[in-house]
Amino acid sequence: MPLLKKVPTLGRILRISAAALVIFFCVAVQSHAQQTQIDSLAAKVASAIHKSFKKTSDQQSVMVMISEPVTGPTELGATIANEFRSALAARGISVVSDAKLQQTEDEEKIPALGLRDRGTLACVASDVGAWAVVDGTIRVSGNKFDVTTSVLRVENAKVFSTAHTGFDRTPELAELKDRRVPSPPVRKTPELTTNIPEPGKNGYTIPTCLYCPNPRYSDRAFAAREQGTVVLDVVIAPDGKAHSVSVRQGLSCGLNQQALDTIENVY
Repeated sequence: MPLLKKVPTLGRILRISAAALVIFFCVAVQSHAQQTQIDSLAAKVASAIHKSFKKTSDQQSVMVMISEPVTGPTELGATIANEFRSALAARGISVVSDAKLQQTEDEEKIPALGLRDRGTLACVASDVGAWAVVDGTIRVSGNKFDVTTSVLRVENAKVFSTAHTGFDRTPELAELKDRRVPSPPVRKTPELTTNIPEPGKNGYTIPTCLYCPNPRYSDRAFAAREQGTVVLDVVIAPDGKAHSVSVRQGLSCGLNQQALDTIENVY
């Protein structure tokens, strides 16, 4: 104490350092508690996956989807999803990358809302080589964040395990929750050639099909009970046949190709 009396500046430095240490320690404890809960959830999910596929050696590739149904994507959801994927990988689970998943969504032109359907999820997971899907949701419940997961087999879209965890809604996590993740750019459909007349304008009638069969269901779509509408851009040539066919809005499970195959013989 005599030293502190002689050098008061040192006393202030020590007090400030102690205060900073307390603040850092509180944040660290909160972050550690969140990570502990996520690790615990990942341990339960990994155990269920290992148990379900214990008779196979290479069927544990998993697609992870974490959504926030009320607010939409936020930095909190992205943070939890990344931590959860890392925790699964640390337990021997091969996790499909976001880049591979995004590529498949772009190729199939699947609407974002379509991925909330478990049949669609199962088909998309099959396309990226996954054998199981972890379908998770984050919700606010009072002063806590709740995370619930359902794990389903890709082959039949059936849930075989559920798990839940929660952690305190700290100011740091609440701030992340308030930060929205930018939406991906809207996919633009290439414009048709300018010399192609528009139906219903300048004396051109709207083409009508003479033979209008429904596209056949693929086996995967039937098993997953996938359904919906495929929207196509089509040019009907003077020969009455469909040309320059492209998908504007699609479905998973091979239904896009079924629609394309059918439209070739419609007009």
